[in-house]
Amino acid sequence: MAMINLSGTQQWILQRICNVIIILFVAAMIGYLVLCGPITFLMWSSLHGALWFKMIATVVLTATMMNGILAAWQIAGDYIKGGFNTLFNIILVALNLGLWGFGLGLLWGGITM
Repeated sequence: MAMINLSGTQQWILQRICNVIIILFVAAMIGYLVLCGPITFLMWSSLHGALWFKMIATVVLTATMMNGILAAWQIAGDYIKGGFNTLFNIILVALNLGLWGFGLGLLWGGITM
């Protein structure tokens, strides 16, 4: 909810930065899949096990969470009025933070599937 205190321009810039981070990561992953040919489990697990990949994926996951919170706040401000606005924001911030924590657990090995 701290992002609510940002000006409209700051929110716009933050959202674009998050979008660029996400797009670059997706493009890099598509490039990896296309250039490496058939991907084996060993290749995939060694990529996801590398510290540099985990750090980059953490940044992307954080950018995705921030983008989700900001987008939800903007949607709530435009379409949801009254007390439901605050409730909607609280639910979506909690959901985003929960998914972020779950993603970090999967990424760093705290949660196994």
